[in-house]
Amino acid sequence: MTAVQDALGRDTVTVVHRTVVVDERGNDAFEEARTDWVRCTMQPVDSVESVDGRDQVVTRWRLSGPAAMGLAVLDRIEWQGQAFEVDGEPGVHRSFGGLLDHTEAMLRKVTG
Repeated sequence: MTAVQDALGRDTVTVVHRTVVVDERGNDAFEEARTDWVRCTMQPVDSVESVDGRDQVVTRWRLSGPAAMGLAVLDRIEWQGQAFEVDGEPGVHRSFGGLLDHTEAMLRKVTG
């Protein structure tokens, strides 16, 4: 692994790829497949607290990882015992030489 690849991140995340399927009763359900990814970075972005009837905190994070992650809107991310929802469409960013190609996604965690 080169120094450039090491610079992409030190976190390992689990991507929970979720696919919508119809169960035996005709209801939508999810099939899940888990994949661990190294060389990722999890960075907090912002946090909003709502006390309108209940205490709730919505925290947004930015995930950067390998270009081949194949993240989709329905996927979830697990990291350090926490679960995050993909918030919006993930993107693959390409660099001129290919060494810094990477995936970026905004994540959301709701507590309360």
